[in-house]
Amino acid sequence: MEPKPITVPTRVSAYSVPEDQQGWRGLGLTGVNAHRRSYTLLWNEQVLVCALLLLPGERSIRHSHQSGELSITFSDALHPTASYTPGGLVHGGATEPRTPEAAVAQADQLLQAAGSPLLAEILSKMLEEQRELRKLIDQLRAPTPGPRILVDILFPPFKTTIDDPAYQEKRTITGPWYD
Repeated sequence: MEPKPITVPTRVSAYSVPEDQQGWRGLGLTGVNAHRRSYTLLWNEQVLVCALLLLPGERSIRHSHQSGELSITFSDALHPTASYTPGGLVHGGATEPRTPEAAVAQADQLLQAAGSPLLAEILSKMLEEQRELRKLIDQLRAPTPGPRILVDILFPPFKTTIDDPAYQEKRTITGPWYD
């Protein structure tokens, strides 16, 4: 698939793009739910626009883009979210949750630094309240489970580097990302 010159206004439905502009991301992975349907909506010398269909429970793949990435996610028609990831910054993929042991060790360090049993007790309660608030904020910010459409917009040179532990080796792709 090669970039196509566009000389007239273009309007594209992700579901009507030709077969050679459709593909999958993550098919090469086993044991993970990272298989995402991908559509190349527009690709010319100035911009690459891809749409992905995201189903609940899918995990993304750690990657970076040389020129950065503008993403617009639609959890429904009235609630789009736009984000920008700078060039070279690895994003996506499964996140490493902080272990309970690490949280306890950090809390112990703070409590020892307090130097006073009363102050240690106050700090301990504040830390617990902070964890509960963080959990509540994360729940409120999470999109309602359901299918979503993600539109990724890349600019030249359209280079994506996949750097995910689930892949055997790091690799770089120029143009639309199918595997």
